[in-house]
Formats: sequence, C-alpha cells, structure tokens
Amino acid sequence: MIMFGNNFDKVAEYYNNNAHAQKIAAKRLIEILKGMGESNLQSILELGAGNGILSNLIKNNFDYENIISTDLAYNFLKFNGEPLKVQCNISKLPFKNQSFDNVISSSTLQWIDDLDKLLKEIKHVGKKSFKGAFSIFLKGTFYEMDKVSKLTGFGNILAMKESRYYLENFYKHGFNVDFCHEEKHTIFFDSVREFLNSHKRTGATVKAKKPTTKSNYNSFLKYYKKLFSIKNKIPVSYNIGYYIITKQAGK
Repeated sequence: MIMFGNNFDKVAEYYNNNAHAQKIAAKRLIEILKGMGESNLQSILELGAGNGILSNLIKNNFDYENIISTDLAYNFLKFNGEPLKVQCNISKLPFKNQSFDNVISSSTLQWIDDLDKLLKEIKHVGKKSFKGAFSIFLKGTFYEMDKVSKLTGFGNILAMKESRYYLENFYKHGFNVDFCHEEKHTIFFDSVREFLNSHKRTGATVKAKKPTTKSNYNSFLKYYKKLFSIKNKIPVSYNIGYYIITKQAGK
C-alpha cells in the first residue's frame, strides 16, 4: 500500500496530539545522528514530513543550511512551519540530480510499495557525499492488534516488512548501511477504545478487507483487554528500525 494523502489530510489537525509512536521514532533518530557525531546537516530533504515533528527536532539539535519538507498530504503541510514545502509523491521527486546533502524520513517508508523506485529517487537527489537517515516501522508493530483482529474479524493492519528487507534493498541500490538498529517500544493506553480512537486520529489506518459489524468491534474490545491488558492498561507494541546510509564509492 502506498501512503494515501487524503487519509492523512482528514486528521491533520489531530495528528500531533496522537502521534505518540511517531514522536518516539523521530526523537530516537535524532539521538542516533548526534551519537554518530553529526552536528551540521547542511541541505536537507525530508520525505513524508507531515506536520514537522522531525524537522522541528533537527532545528533544535543541528546546524543546517535549509530544509525542504515534502508530503503527499496537503493539510499536513499546512501545519508544517517550514518555509520550503513541496506537496508531491515522494516516489517522483521534483528535484535535480545531487541537490541534497541529507535525505531524512521518519515513520514513512513502511507505506511505500515500490521501494526500488523510491531508492532510485533518493540516490538521484543525494549528493555523492550524501547521508540518508530513516526510521521505519517494521513487522511486529501492532502485534496485539494483529492477533485480536484475526480472532474477531475487526480491524486490519499494514503488512510491514522485516529489517532485512530494507537492508537488502539499500545494498542493492548502491548504498552502504553505516548504522542499523531495531528497537521495540510499548505504549500504554487506559482502554482499547482510547487506543483505537488515538490510532484513527494519526491517519495511519488501513481499510478493512471486509465489512465488520458492531459485534466484531465489541469482540475486539473484549478480547484485546482479556488477552493483553497489564494492570488495567492496554499495551500497544511498535517495532522500529533505524538506518543511516551513504552512497557506495563509485555508485
């Protein structure tokens, strides 16, 4: 599934208050870059910039020349405070060859069906000395939701990839992987209903494969709590991969 702009357009005003896992992914990516000694990122292209969670962290932690924020969702970009914004499909980037020192993205690449096409675009716009930095939701995210959905027939989750998939594609397209790390995070909610409402307000939802009923929904609430609740809290698992890449010499 490719990221659909209209899904995110509808929830743009609610996103920041509900993007709990996305904020973790962006913050951790910044920590990794700083830990690798980065201090000046020069010209930056952000893919799937949304309302600016990652770019705001960059501005607070690094020197830089400029940031261009791209996203398919127009309403997201309206809430993004960067002066340079481009609404586009990130698999068809409207930029010249070797335009950017850095290409960054957080919580976006898991939505891309044609990773080959996107990596060709990243390679095209990145300078020879460019650095790419990505946080990507991996298989294992929404573990609990996936189990209960299969049991009750309510809900559906994105079919996310394992870390190996991204590593193999980075190498195939002429990139070195200078850093790779996978982390599991758990966020707790007061109820299953609260989690579902919060998740819906991020726009990161997938249309159900078949119609569901109120009975399916109620069963989902019941069994999620019965199977996974911890001290009356509802856990939601996220598995996030972090990658820093550079171009291979001569590629």
